[in-house]
Amino acid sequence: MIDIVIKPGDLEFSQVDLPGFSGETLGAFPNMDVSKAPFLALLKMGPGAVLARHYHPSVPEAIYVVEGVMINDGKPLPAGSFCVHGPNVEHGPHTTETGCTLLFIQSSPVGPDDSVLV
Repeated sequence: MIDIVIKPGDLEFSQVDLPGFSGETLGAFPNMDVSKAPFLALLKMGPGAVLARHYHPSVPEAIYVVEGVMINDGKPLPAGSFCVHGPNVEHGPHTTETGCTLLFIQSSPVGPDDSVLV
């Protein structure tokens, strides 16, 4: 059995410069080894940041709003909200007016470059 324990001090956030992102977006990737556990990404989106409309061809994606308000496809989701998008389901854009922190969870075979922009 594999246990992965991540504490707040273990996270290192850096600017995310991937296609489809605009505005200030910092990311930390607690687990990218999907042979051990699902892919995990924490994103801190600054006010006005946008993740363009996209989909993931292989697997579903779950998003948990840790803090702030994320706007998903025009619908505000406050902290504590959870949404799941199935494979090949277009979703987004994800944006925020005031800033937010999001937890993305995906299973194999996905990673930060698996998004197909629409």
